[in-house]
Amino acid sequence: MKTAIIIGKCVFAVIWLALFAVLAGFAGDIGSQTYALVALLLAVMVIMHLLLLGTFVAIMKPQMLWKKGDSWQILAFGIFAWLAIFKRTNDHQSSSN
Repeated sequence: MKTAIIIGKCVFAVIWLALFAVLAGFAGDIGSQTYALVALLLAVMVIMHLLLLGTFVAIMKPQMLWKKGDSWQILAFGIFAWLAIFKRTNDHQSSSN
């Protein structure tokens, strides 16, 4: 599971970098429609991750081993950060027993 989490975080990092690179103009000249599509994709991704973060904090935070910076991790890496927090909590509970 640790490998899947690391690979997932790497994939999300590449996606974020690609979206910001296109919006910043590092990908060369792009049309206004392409720019609008990339901006829309970025907005959808941010909204989905904010919804995931809100759901996680409202429902699961009291039951999880929460560390400083976990909110940013969920915002950036989505479900893979969520899985990492679950794994950390499960590892902590199993080592306590």
